[in-house]
Amino acid sequence: MTDRILYYGASGRGAIGTINADNVLDTVLSLDSGTFASDWTHITALSGNRILYYAGESGRACIGTIDDNNVLSDGPIFSADDSPFGIGYREVVTLSGDRVLFYSDIVGLSMLFRIPGQSPEFIRHYEAGAFATDWKQITGLSGDRVLFYGAGGRGCISTVDTENLFHDGPIFQEGTFAPDWKQITAFPDDRILYYGASGRGAIGTVSADNVLDTVLPLDNGTFAPDWIQVTSVRLPT
Repeated sequence: MTDRILYYGASGRGAIGTINADNVLDTVLSLDSGTFASDWTHITALSGNRILYYAGESGRACIGTIDDNNVLSDGPIFSADDSPFGIGYREVVTLSGDRVLFYSDIVGLSMLFRIPGQSPEFIRHYEAGAFATDWKQITGLSGDRVLFYGAGGRGCISTVDTENLFHDGPIFQEGTFAPDWKQITAFPDDRILYYGASGRGAIGTVSADNVLDTVLPLDNGTFAPDWIQVTSVRLPT
């Protein structure tokens, strides 16, 4: 199975890449500056080949689509004045059932929405203590699991229950992960792409028992060094 990856960078440029079952990466489409708005801070996939774009400074957002020929289209656009999301979220990540976690490193400001179509639905607000405040990257895994990555290369895999509460599973001490990953995104088969400074990266896996492994380190220069967002277009189930 080949999965697609959306890369987004400064000035609204981007690329669409692929990763195949043998972990071979390829770029299939380069997208010039101005293809995207230049202020997106977070991009996450939704079901049905939809993509959520979010701008943290203003709170504005857009639900777009990507078709089988890699044509990107805008759907509903939420301006800063009518956006349901608010401003300043540090991470935006899609979970199962089109639930989207807006994580804030400010205590008590994280929110959960459901976006099954064109109209986001608020689900719940998380009180102080629901999350650590230093997570840098969050990605959804299969089986209602979520990988959190934080300062010093520490991490945690949590599960989400039917009440949309998060429960910590294994906790990974500092040094488990490289400390400089800028983006982490998971694929439907629970392979994980790590993207870091100087365009280096790694492809890893996580088992159903939450065992992490690195299967392929990727040298400096494998990727462009200035990507702001790197996201799988298809979600773990």
